[in-house]
Amino acid sequence: MLLILDNCEHVLPAATIFAGKFLSDISPSRLLATSREPLGTATEHVVRLGSLPSPKPGLALTVNQAVRFPAVQLFVRRAAEWSDYQFVDDDCEAVASICHSLDGLPLAIELAAAQIGRFNPRELVAMLDQKLAFRAPNADGTPPRHETLMATIDWSFRLLPQKEARLFALLSVFSDAFEVEDAVFVAEAAGLTPVDVVTGLGSLVAKSLLSAQARGASLRYRLLDSTRRYAAERRQADPACGQALQRHAQRMLALFEQSEEEWNWREPADWTERYLGRIADLRAALSWAFGEQGDGVLGIRLAVAAITLWSETSILSEAQTRLQDALALATTVTCDDLSKAKLACALGWSLFYARKMSNENEVAWRDAIDFARRAGNIEYQQRALVGFAFYLLQIGEVARAIAYLEEATALADRDRDLTATSEADRALAWARAFAGELSKSRPVLDRLAATYSLAEGRSRKDANEVYRFITVRFNLPFVAWMQGQPDYAARLARDAVDAADRSGHWVSQSNALGLAALPVALETGNLDALESFTMRLRRNLERERISRWVAVERYFTACLRDLRGDPRAVDDMRAAIDELIECRFLMRIGSYLATLARAYLRQGRIAEAREAIARAIDHQERQGERWCRSELQRVDAAILLRAGEPLRAEKRLQQALAEARAIGATTFALRISTDLAAHWIATDRRPKAVRLLAPILDEFTEGFETPDLVAASRLLQRMRPAPSSCGHYRSPVPVHARGA
Repeated sequence: MLLILDNCEHVLPAATIFAGKFLSDISPSRLLATSREPLGTATEHVVRLGSLPSPKPGLALTVNQAVRFPAVQLFVRRAAEWSDYQFVDDDCEAVASICHSLDGLPLAIELAAAQIGRFNPRELVAMLDQKLAFRAPNADGTPPRHETLMATIDWSFRLLPQKEARLFALLSVFSDAFEVEDAVFVAEAAGLTPVDVVTGLGSLVAKSLLSAQARGASLRYRLLDSTRRYAAERRQADPACGQALQRHAQRMLALFEQSEEEWNWREPADWTERYLGRIADLRAALSWAFGEQGDGVLGIRLAVAAITLWSETSILSEAQTRLQDALALATTVTCDDLSKAKLACALGWSLFYARKMSNENEVAWRDAIDFARRAGNIEYQQRALVGFAFYLLQIGEVARAIAYLEEATALADRDRDLTATSEADRALAWARAFAGELSKSRPVLDRLAATYSLAEGRSRKDANEVYRFITVRFNLPFVAWMQGQPDYAARLARDAVDAADRSGHWVSQSNALGLAALPVALETGNLDALESFTMRLRRNLERERISRWVAVERYFTACLRDLRGDPRAVDDMRAAIDELIECRFLMRIGSYLATLARAYLRQGRIAEAREAIARAIDHQERQGERWCRSELQRVDAAILLRAGEPLRAEKRLQQALAEARAIGATTFALRISTDLAAHWIATDRRPKAVRLLAPILDEFTEGFETPDLVAASRLLQRMRPAPSSCGHYRSPVPVHARGA
């Protein structure tokens, strides 16, 4: 026979005695006991029943995909039995969320499914956040402990000894997995000793009220969500647990202060795994600390300690809210200036990725500079000055940015070993490139590019090396392309994108895409690369919606469509540019407007092209972005020529050529010379055109398949006479490029 003892944990001693007697019988009978903890007999074979697998939240599933998960199968089957429910695709997300919220517990899922006659799945999701006390309809004859999930948990709780019951209640402060040291720290305030905690944890695991999972040499414990809600009610009702939330926040502070120190030496992937797993508890601790019953000073310290995690994992929108709360409070309580400088710097960077550059951003950076100066901390003075300069570059104030960056690099003379020093050097070189000072910018960027490599190791030093490898490679391509190295620029940009991809740092990759890879692909006419890079940026925005890049992605996507012949794309280009201007993302806006003007001109929309180039020139002059002045003048000349003003157009092209040569922008000089030579050919000045274009084309050693060089070489070939049999004429462009 098979004898079943169902739910025998409340009479466990008697059940154990009975099992011992029963098993002494030599008959082939078997005993099956269901219980929240083992009987403990010598011949017992324990089978632990885990939760039913359920889909992770956020997955876009069809009905056929969802019902492959046992938790969903059970829910759908029971809902159909109760109310003839029909499972449809529109309900997949809600049903998956229900099963996940209930931890895949069969009883909980059955109780929830029984409510489908009264509520639809979406309404049930909302109700789960409020209560878990669903009662099964027509529950007559059902044991009371099975009528609701809370009654089931309450049944087990009332069987616990007092110390275990108190420990169980205290553990509800943890939002995710925790270690024994965490539990010991929190439980100490409630009078429980380390021995009480260690033995209690083992007992709660044995009784299925707590799960345990090995992680290396240690165990991590976790309450199921439903169990945690019940335990939280018990904690709130127990005066001895009154300090639990404060102890929890203090424990999180200790952990994240430890994370700051470990960041310098722990392997990056290990560091991220270790501390990202604590983010749910970090959130809970900060919410308590900044709440009515919390400890604001503790919250400020915790926010400072969490900056490294937020920065390392690019959790930007969440960081912004927390940092604003912490900094606002720090100005009203006793708080050291260095902590305030750290908060203000971190807030400035988080606001940097907001949809619109606001005055709040400038206030944060100015506060950071003032706090760092008062603290006498050179490193944070540099960080704040560099951050403020990046903000100024974004809103189109190049001259001011250079002034602050010169101050930041001057601080380096006092301490060259600071990590912020190379950032200041890089930023100043970049800003000077925007100001048209290419000869000052390029040597610094070349030096930094040669300094940082893709380290093979996994140390923090190696990770920092990789980060700097990436950042200098989304500044240098901009300069290299202008100076006549399109292939090198494209290779640098792709290296930055790929390195960021391997490191998993999506913010850095978005920067590399938006600042280097996309502009270089567009300007060199590589439409396949332009398509690939826009898709990658779009995927990044799905991971973390960094508002500053949304309109940029729309702009480059529209440019791609325009170059592939979509006449409607030009209107989308203009809409994206208008959004960038409205959001004050003005860096390179003159160049964007010039591209728009060229697109209008190709469609014969001369009035709109004139308006676009006028706006471009206005922004360029006001912002001090001299780097693109010659290109804007070239586009303006093309519009004048198309409008029937050849004399003004020629004069404009000559001004543009002088400007391009003055700053060393070889690529722009080639474009202008090609346009000017074509104009001279059309006006019977062929020899003059050859003398202009040939020397400039000869300066190029790469990029022969780019549209600029192909156009110039073809024009030059038309101008020159065919080579005689004894002549020595050689085309400056390889044969394969001529057919491009």
